[in-house]
Amino acid sequence: MKKILLSVSILLTVSFAFAQTANTIYGIARQNYYSYVVNPFDSSIISQVYDSTSIRLGLYNTITGVVTPASVTGFNDAINLTGAALNPYDNTYIFIGASKMNTLDLSTGQLINQATLSNPKGASYFDNFRFCNSDSTMYGLARRNYFDSTLMMTVGSLYLAKANTNTGVITEISPLSVGQGFALAGSAIDPYQMVYYYSTGSHLVGLDMYNGSIYSNAPIGTVTNQYFDNFTYSCADTALYGLVRTNYFSNSPNPWTPSTLDSCTIRLGKIDPITGIVTIISQSPVSYGGYTLNGGAAIDPFTMIYYYSDGINMIGVSMVTGLVISTLPFIFNGPQYFDMFRNFDNCKEAVAIRSNTSTSVAENNIPENSIRIYPNPAKSEIQLSSKLKLNSAAIFDITGKLQSDFTLLYNEKSTINISNLSAGIYLIKVIANDNSTYTQKLIVE
Repeated sequence: MKKILLSVSILLTVSFAFAQTANTIYGIARQNYYSYVVNPFDSSIISQVYDSTSIRLGLYNTITGVVTPASVTGFNDAINLTGAALNPYDNTYIFIGASKMNTLDLSTGQLINQATLSNPKGASYFDNFRFCNSDSTMYGLARRNYFDSTLMMTVGSLYLAKANTNTGVITEISPLSVGQGFALAGSAIDPYQMVYYYSTGSHLVGLDMYNGSIYSNAPIGTVTNQYFDNFTYSCADTALYGLVRTNYFSNSPNPWTPSTLDSCTIRLGKIDPITGIVTIISQSPVSYGGYTLNGGAAIDPFTMIYYYSDGINMIGVSMVTGLVISTLPFIFNGPQYFDMFRNFDNCKEAVAIRSNTSTSVAENNIPENSIRIYPNPAKSEIQLSSKLKLNSAAIFDITGKLQSDFTLLYNEKSTINISNLSAGIYLIKVIANDNSTYTQKLIVE
């Protein structure tokens, strides 16, 4: 078992069908079992020994707080807490346990496939994985260890990879290592731009999912003793949301004694993946003390609510105001814990907008300072200003569906009528006369 992840034993199966609704979140429902050492004189419990964990596919209702196990029986296994995924197209939930990729049927909860993980390039782990809706592929970090003869020590290497859920074969995409380790702060996929994000703790790293190269590497812009954790991508507004955790310490008067953690506050925030700037949305703490380790972050795209767990409660926070919408204690029907949860609807039907330049006509991206699109947000029209000769422009919704396209004259300034567009978030793609392109988010009020 690898050192970087936590593991617990678990079980799962299911015997009745569930409908996918906006207020349902899927995850691992588990229950710990213990054997006890009893004092023979007074029958008191001297100690308890951890035996195993029974796991099942679980469904959490965001209205009632009830966690319903999907079956009466389950199975014993170990789970890797660094990844889980939900495939809405074939109705499956995937997690890793004991070096096996387990696939569960969302309708019945039954284990329908179990594949042993293998990497042709060398023994590795498959961590922080997520399902990409735009190409129906599982992406994660292949972590391999090797002996460095210069440093005379074993070091780690990371590669963006994808895994076949049927066979368990890991295919590395990155030609070279992109890092040595990662923080258990979460992972996210932008299915429109085809970028995979993970955290090193100090930096948010974006990897190009087409070729595995580093797409961005931004220092996370938080203050001392502040962290950006449990992040996930929202297809509702194309932003990365997470928990801004601020730790408070008590200083020891003894210089040889380290400071002790006093408490921590949790707020909802979002991060700009290019600059690393963190914007705190919650002006007041939404909770104190922390959250379950990478236990899950789910976004309801219809209500714009971010959900996370503190181990006892499921907490829903408005992604608009940062205020707590709900704090519901878990009500368990059998299990005791609910981990690794994912929402069914977020990013469903997403379509990649950024093309794979290695399989298409090469694009020379237009420099950002060479073009200007304003106002943004806009209501009825936008101005497009550039010293380049522009050929055309197209506007897509956030699912990648074409809404409008325009032929542009070779003027330095063009006016585009957008009065036919409903309020929302769009992407505008401009193509110059030399086939170079520029894409920008456009907000219509």
